[in-house]
Amino acid sequence: MKSIEQSELWRRLRSAKHGVIIVLGTGQWGKTVTVHSLIAGGTFPGRNVALVNYPPSFVANHSYPSNYRAVQWPDDLNEIMDVIHPSCDVVVVDDAIFLAGARDSSTRGNKGLQKMMTIASHNELFFLITIQNSSMLDISMFQSQDVYMIHKHMDLVALQNERDQQMISQTVANILLSRKMGQHKNINPKSWAYCSTTKEMLCFDLPPWWEKNMSKPFKGMIPS
Repeated sequence: MKSIEQSELWRRLRSAKHGVIIVLGTGQWGKTVTVHSLIAGGTFPGRNVALVNYPPSFVANHSYPSNYRAVQWPDDLNEIMDVIHPSCDVVVVDDAIFLAGARDSSTRGNKGLQKMMTIASHNELFFLITIQNSSMLDISMFQSQDVYMIHKHMDLVALQNERDQQMISQTVANILLSRKMGQHKNINPKSWAYCSTTKEMLCFDLPPWWEKNMSKPFKGMIPS
């Protein structure tokens, strides 16, 4: 079984200076911890982690590493460089429906995210985005960037509503994930993921500082 450091995904990201990593899957299957496991695995050495729209109190009250910080997406995109630092940050958009819903593409925050994604390569930024289903995102915002798709388990209802171009990849992912979980019952099920970009199974070491309730930074919040 390969470690994440032996994967093609890790090799590609280590040699890149920018990119968009989308983690898809139904809730409770470990999308958020997969994002932080990828970071903790040394994929983005020397970078800080900007947690978009996380409540600062949530970050302060949990055991995130010292290079993590909460940032608020600005209403005025001209202020974006006061929040996100080119060449220095990994930008985490956890549960992107809060910021970049496909049905809310006209909102100021979403337009800002779309524009920032378009110029991500010029600012040498990595965006790590979690979402339950790709149909919830305006996928056009990613078309100009190097995009890496990582799949967690997706339930049948969500799968039936998936975009056509993702449905086959997600079905393959569900089969492979179920197989690995059945074969390796001693491994935390949330450790497993499938990358359809590099066509490989991934097994992550969960960060030693991770706590279960860190998967719900927006608990009690309602998207505006």
